[in-house]
Amino acid sequence: MKRRVLCVMWGLATALPAAFALDAETERAERARIARERERVQAAFEERERACRERFVVTACLEEARRERRERLESLRHQQAILDEAQRKQRAAQRMDDIRAKVSGEEAQRRAAQARERRQKLPPEVAARPPSQAAAPRTHAAPASAARSDAARRAAEYEKRQAEAREHREAVARRHAERAAQGKIPAKPLPVPGAASAPR
Repeated sequence: MKRRVLCVMWGLATALPAAFALDAETERAERARIARERERVQAAFEERERACRERFVVTACLEEARRERRERLESLRHQQAILDEAQRKQRAAQRMDDIRAKVSGEEAQRRAAQARERRQKLPPEVAARPPSQAAAPRTHAAPASAARSDAARRAAEYEKRQAEAREHREAVARRHAERAAQGKIPAKPLPVPGAASAPR
């Protein structure tokens, strides 16, 4: 009995790579065979159990019958697990293929839409050229124009900050002049911390 189980296990182990490539009909047939085999194992156990109950030493006979049934069912469970794993891998592969197809289709549509938008933004004389010639000058011109606009933006921001600083200085000078005209003396600066209050 053990030799038979070992032969089945060895056969399954060697057939494992082939099991992952089962088609749907072969898989259904294999699952049906496993179900029939389970029914046969259960029927054989019940028959043996009836025979054991007619003997004088019932416990040892029943334990042997249960052990045999457990081994056979374990072998069938292993076969079922192999089929389930193969089915899971096939479904995962199919899902990945579907996702890749969808993403590549969406990516192609997105790229085509971007190309149309770029073509519409081109001047008429450049848009009339074939796409390969129209794109070439633009790739060289784009970084230069981007650098120019970036430099112009930074220069404008610098000028704005300079103007704000000038206005602030003028406002402070006006406030000081007004206070001086009113006879107010400016506040004294804060004292420099002495040696006693310096952090140690």
